[in-house]
Amino acid sequence: MRSSISFAFLLAAITTACTPDPSVGSDAGSSADATAAPVTYYGDVRPILAARCLSCHAGDGIAPFALDSYEHVRSMASRIALATRERRMPPFLADGSGSCQTYATTRWMSEHELDVLDAWSAQGAPEGDPATPVPTVIAPPTLTLPVVTLDIGVDYTPGTMRPDDYRCFLVDAPIAAGDYFVTGSEMHPGNARITHHAIVYAPISDAEAEAARMLDATEDGPGYTCFGGAGVRAMPVALWAPGAGATIYPTDTGVQLEGGRPLIIQIHYNTRAAPGTSDRSQFDLQTVTSGVTPAYWVPIADTGLVLPPHMSSAGATRSAAVVDLTHLTLDLHAYGTAPHMHTLGHSMQVSLTRDGGESECLVDLPRWDFNWQQAYFYEHPIPLAPTDLVTITCDFDTSSRSETTTWGEGTADEMCIDFLYVSL
Repeated sequence: MRSSISFAFLLAAITTACTPDPSVGSDAGSSADATAAPVTYYGDVRPILAARCLSCHAGDGIAPFALDSYEHVRSMASRIALATRERRMPPFLADGSGSCQTYATTRWMSEHELDVLDAWSAQGAPEGDPATPVPTVIAPPTLTLPVVTLDIGVDYTPGTMRPDDYRCFLVDAPIAAGDYFVTGSEMHPGNARITHHAIVYAPISDAEAEAARMLDATEDGPGYTCFGGAGVRAMPVALWAPGAGATIYPTDTGVQLEGGRPLIIQIHYNTRAAPGTSDRSQFDLQTVTSGVTPAYWVPIADTGLVLPPHMSSAGATRSAAVVDLTHLTLDLHAYGTAPHMHTLGHSMQVSLTRDGGESECLVDLPRWDFNWQQAYFYEHPIPLAPTDLVTITCDFDTSSRSETTTWGEGTADEMCIDFLYVSL
């Protein structure tokens, strides 16, 4: 498989069916209040679950169990309190406390919400009044402009030799000729039980598109295996994770692409969720040919990382000026960020140092989890000057390795990379 600066991540933080009601996410009330007052499922806990969890933990969602009834939730009260307090759930890896940026939408639970779940578990998970009105779940956004549909073209049954199957499907160019812009997307999973996340990539050149065709032709079965990215040098275009509705890129921006070039859909399948079942997923892309500001995912990466084995903490870092990353001498704005490491990743920080010396945090991921990668769009765009310095710092745990780990796309390789979504 070809080495490339590419990545696989989840877009659960952009637009989700569990976008919280402001009253649910409020930090109103203290820890003492939440602990002392009676807490019930119907009155206090169900609104939090509806806002934060039910897009995955209900019906035929990707989650392995449902949290949509008192009977389901009561037996799991202590597990829910622990998983949320440790911020393993809901999946949102970036620090959403406000100490490092604020995000347009977030699954980050407030301290008050965590206190309520702790108190409910400690009080024995009381039921409350079943007649309490059902909380309203805000519907996910939808695409409003004409779309083109990408179809993987086959009913694909993931292999079951491993718990995860990363598969890339080459699809025809949605636009035959001329530049166009992707301003939004929406995935329609054919089998929601096994589709863990998906990304649409665009090869950066005709040569890379041909390389993808070769990978597709030389591997048996539909598509080809692609663990860390698209297997060729490619730019992410559209992303999806369970619970997400349509993704709308911010502030009238769009990812600029060249017509006539095929695209690649990478799907991460969870092979243990429903073994032996197949999937045929589709992606809708909202496209325009003019009228939006071109935007790009710009990478900063330590491609020369060398990680010694048997280390509980092995670091990698790289700094580069904005002009070196973008090759532009104009002022830009960063609208979002998409960090990526592989399975040895432990934590990541990305910062911005301005020409005058002041520093600003762009994203802080204190606990990395390869299975819950996300893109994070800022509540307010961040201005970037050509001379500003962007620094990425990654920490890895190589305790399980007996040999040195270096940069690469393979399962045993690693990456330290962040993509900034930038435009003029």
